[in-house]
Amino acid sequence: MTMEAFQQAMCDLVASPDLCLMLVQFPEQVLGRYDLSDRDRRRLVAVVQQPGMLVNCSLYRANRLSPIVNLVPHTCFLLGNALLDEATEFWKGFKETRLQFHEEVKQFGDFLRRRIEMGFLQIPILAEVLEYELALNEFRYSPRLEVLSRLELSKTVAGESKCVQLHPLIRVLLFRHEPRRLLELLDERRPPPYELAEGEFWLLLDGKGEEVETKLIDLGVGRLLKAIEAGTAPSLSADDVEVLIEAGLTVPLT
Repeated sequence: MTMEAFQQAMCDLVASPDLCLMLVQFPEQVLGRYDLSDRDRRRLVAVVQQPGMLVNCSLYRANRLSPIVNLVPHTCFLLGNALLDEATEFWKGFKETRLQFHEEVKQFGDFLRRRIEMGFLQIPILAEVLEYELALNEFRYSPRLEVLSRLELSKTVAGESKCVQLHPLIRVLLFRHEPRRLLELLDERRPPPYELAEGEFWLLLDGKGEEVETKLIDLGVGRLLKAIEAGTAPSLSADDVEVLIEAGLTVPLT
């Protein structure tokens, strides 16, 4: 029997209102997973029946939800009333934040990707908005100056390499709905559905500066950069390689 077991049980209960309800109905089933004394078992059963426990659970969820809403606000807006249900389902498998909110948001993004792929979330524009916000967060927590300095030092090593990779501070995203207008509507907090042009739109995110720049790019360029990112691009001529590097879109593959 350890104090750590009691603390872990308490943390798990605060994090899950459902677990608290289950404890009231099936105490042996819930507490059997922890190495607890009989006294600690009685304490935990008594704690979850206190009116303040519901408040603790609500505060816990609010504190964990706030970074998600702050870092992927458009995604959360599109989820609407489903946000709390999705977050609660996610937290069942991702319990420890370790104060690394950006890591938790990244994991939440992966969770939402799977939910979209499995058909649980059927919001037409959700996937592309999610990828856009996750890409922005990559730049937000990227050591930009360190990356640029490292690339500057590697120029002399790269030499005349004809192989390139996407610049680490560049992202290209495929949208099936016109992204400029879509993002404007989300900034204005207008609820969907939206009347948007549909097609193949490529949005380039450039994180080399202090502020991330976004711009629509030609379909062919978007496809090429995505193929370079995936390592499936066709062989490029020396002139094409030079143009891509000079434009700051790619760097030599060392």
